[in-house]
Amino acid sequence: MRPQLLQVTWLGLHLCLAILLAISTPPSNIRAQDDAAGDSTSSFNEENASGDLTEASPPISVEMPSNASKDPWSFANENGSVKFSFSGVAQPCVGIGSWWNLSEQYAPDAAYNPDLIWTEMWLKPGMSATLNVDPSLSVYSGLSYVGSGNIGTDVFDQGNRGIFAIEDGYLGVKLSPSAETSLDISFGRQSYKVGSGMLLAVGAMNGFERGATTSFARRAWEEAGLVKLVSNNWSWDGFYLNPNELRSGDTKTRLAGTKLEYAIAPNQNVGVCYFNVFESEYPYAAAPLALIPKGRENLNTLHSYAKLAPFSQFPGFYFAGDYAFQWNDRIDMASNAFSGEIGHVVTDSPFLPKLAYCFRSFQGDDPATAKFEKFDPLFYEGAPNLWASGSNGSFSFLNSNIQAHRIQASVNWTPTEIYSFYYWHVRADQINSPIQFGQAGRIVVVGGEPQLVSGVPNKHLSDDFYIERLKILNPNWYLTTGFAVSIPGKGLRELVDDPTTWFGALASLAFQY
Repeated sequence: MRPQLLQVTWLGLHLCLAILLAISTPPSNIRAQDDAAGDSTSSFNEENASGDLTEASPPISVEMPSNASKDPWSFANENGSVKFSFSGVAQPCVGIGSWWNLSEQYAPDAAYNPDLIWTEMWLKPGMSATLNVDPSLSVYSGLSYVGSGNIGTDVFDQGNRGIFAIEDGYLGVKLSPSAETSLDISFGRQSYKVGSGMLLAVGAMNGFERGATTSFARRAWEEAGLVKLVSNNWSWDGFYLNPNELRSGDTKTRLAGTKLEYAIAPNQNVGVCYFNVFESEYPYAAAPLALIPKGRENLNTLHSYAKLAPFSQFPGFYFAGDYAFQWNDRIDMASNAFSGEIGHVVTDSPFLPKLAYCFRSFQGDDPATAKFEKFDPLFYEGAPNLWASGSNGSFSFLNSNIQAHRIQASVNWTPTEIYSFYYWHVRADQINSPIQFGQAGRIVVVGGEPQLVSGVPNKHLSDDFYIERLKILNPNWYLTTGFAVSIPGKGLRELVDDPTTWFGALASLAFQY
């Protein structure tokens, strides 16, 4: 941990304890409240959801009356507030025919077992606090730790490993001169997300030495310096982000940028974001098969997004869209990606049925051009209802050089039981061009000459399905069961003689206090 971050963490802990002591003297009107102001990690929603393939989707929030008998974890008076939190997951997972058995041909010496059973577990205790300096000025802090690990060997051939380490540790100051205007400045380990999470969402890496491969115990950036200005429906952010990467794969990526957003109505907004990766050792894989050292360094990205519900007579009908353009003059790079989604929720039905269609395209590197064109997906939100490009296939298709059609349907069978169905048709944007990191390297004959290529010879990658049942056991406990299937497409079938269908399943028990 960096010295400055250690100092922030200790200051945050001292602030939390100081506020706890300050409010421990019985005031004339003590109340418990559901959430402490400034806390960015206490609610169990899409911000803390799992992030990939066979995973528990975020539980639906359940509103509870705000009184001390219902939430003994929160305390507040006129001096400030303190919230304690405790969450965790236990998730057995199964994979059969993992990676479509491609390892038998492309890595036979690895002796990879494609049929796997493992269990992921994590626990996260934490606390957050707010000190009211005066009616318009408050100081807040948060601190949490995560212990995570896997029992058994996971889909990445990693197992029986884990770690207990700090997750959140931040300090912030919020000035609110009026109900419509506020200025919020914070620094430390904390979550930060732009839009629906196309590019900047999950600030921490999971799996490998940390365990929790698919349940995503960690999400906070290792360092996040944030300035947020809100005025009526407008908001402006300035940010510096340093991802919490694995020790075994630290690319030393650092980025900074700005975001402007306008809130049209609840759950409707338009926004634009620009950021620059000013430092990184992350390499790029170029077509036909080449490596660009430090490819991500000096990457520029312009990202626009919107979600609209334009028809008042159909309140459940919505459009959503994203467009991102990336360029890097240092390596002669230009790339783009876009997404369009249309959906409808029948809001006047007790079952709240939903049907949505989405198409997404992430540019790949054209082997016939000198310019580098492969899109960099960065730190996207990989939940099935957000930016995953497949069920099991999302482990391999990392939102670069792919096109994906997604159909989503869901129904609230009872107020505490929700069923969801997803189908993805996934295709490559460019053939014979890296999909992930340049795997499937091979020699082909082009124009009568042998040539080394990677990627797939046909654009059809896979057809993926995911079925999920979410059972809300009580306002704090959730049980998610899911079943996933990835059927290899012609692009994979032309690589190997007999690729298998990849099956996956999970049962995730989660709690949040």
